[in-house]
Amino acid sequence: MEKPQIRRILLIENDVFFVGLLSLVLTKSGYGIISANNGKDAVKVLSEQPVDLIILDLMMPEMDGLAFLHWLREEANATTPAIVLTGMVAADTEQHVLEAGGDALLYKPIQFPELLSKIKQIEQLM
Repeated sequence: MEKPQIRRILLIENDVFFVGLLSLVLTKSGYGIISANNGKDAVKVLSEQPVDLIILDLMMPEMDGLAFLHWLREEANATTPAIVLTGMVAADTEQHVLEAGGDALLYKPIQFPELLSKIKQIEQLM
């Protein structure tokens, strides 16, 4: 049986410039990208099409990253891996993200090789 691969990534981020930059890097690395501006929009996107991985910002309007993760794990009962990005450095940030159902936390400014490596690590665990 062939091992599953990450093909389509949902990118949830409200910074349009960062979405463009990250989309470019991920597309050049062979991934398909779908984007949403916030967690509320992402809920709608996920109801219309499945994805293999979610990359989301922690701080967003309307539905932040933690609220989205709670929805994803508890209401949608989804097991889709999620990488959380944040510029907020606090002692308990990683604990909150992991408790909410995040699979990994990366701090901004993002180093693209680190993100790509984390995606590959998650893919190996699938």
